[in-house]
Amino acid sequence: MGRFLLLLVSSALMAAVCAFGQSSTTSTAEGSGNGFTYGELKVGYGVTQFGDGLSDRYEAGNFSTSGGILSSIAAYRKFDPIDHFHFGLKFKAHGAMPSNGDNNQEMFFNFWGAGISTKYFPFSATGSDGLYLQGDYFFTTQFTQKYRRTEVKEFDHQFAIGSALTLGLGYQYQLSNRYALVATVEYDWASRRGEVQGIGDVTFQNSNFGVQLGLVF
Repeated sequence: MGRFLLLLVSSALMAAVCAFGQSSTTSTAEGSGNGFTYGELKVGYGVTQFGDGLSDRYEAGNFSTSGGILSSIAAYRKFDPIDHFHFGLKFKAHGAMPSNGDNNQEMFFNFWGAGISTKYFPFSATGSDGLYLQGDYFFTTQFTQKYRRTEVKEFDHQFAIGSALTLGLGYQYQLSNRYALVATVEYDWASRRGEVQGIGDVTFQNSNFGVQLGLVF
């Protein structure tokens, strides 16, 4: 069921991104009362903090920080009657570099998810530029964690599905009637359940701090 929902939301997001180009070319800088649709593409860096179900091995192995590329693509709509609020669909992914521990141990942490997203521009006269608050809910999100000890050729693979909540603070700077630059600082928290080799079903929790820069189009 989780995979079906993820596929459904991902398909809807792709359709929305394509549809914005066929909709009204109304500027994202126009004033309140004008509805419009736009896309957003962001890339940055994220650092993972391991929680329940993950922290014991991380701390016992004295692993280094786990971080890597954080990217997202989204399609938003500002509706006519609602000032300062934007609603959308988003796909986000995090690909981490190996986290190194004692005795040549390595951990890889990657996740991706699809969900809904909102933006709120509290101080914008146009309702679509300047400082904004962001909230995302990924109701189907999954990750893989790969662990290995190269000296003894011990490998482990982990896969889990769950949900995540993201809170962020961003700034949108208008370049033209159509394009804008965007920057965000984001913090997300996730809980997932999956099967680990030799253990069985386990609930995992982690948080992720990220910074992203991107383009509104």
